[in-house]
Amino acid sequence: MKVIKKDGRLQELDQSKIEVSILNATRGQKALLNESDAKIIAEDVVSCIKEFRGEEYNTSSYEITGVVISILDRDGFDDVISSYVGYDK
Repeated sequence: MKVIKKDGRLQELDQSKIEVSILNATRGQKALLNESDAKIIAEDVVSCIKEFRGEEYNTSSYEITGVVISILDRDGFDDVISSYVGYDK
């Protein structure tokens, strides 16, 4: 599966980049997320995208962001969402 980047380039979906962005969003937050938690959340994100896009279709960085926000919200990490996207929910 490939990701359509904001500038239009195509890049292979890299789950580790999702993990890093989630971990970066937890810096300075009250949420207690570690690398293992970020990996599980990133796996959920990739699984959700593959479920509704399929392996043969592309996704976008915007869609990935939306799914990350949805999963963080589902799991009660509102403070991480604020940091992840830069706004208060």
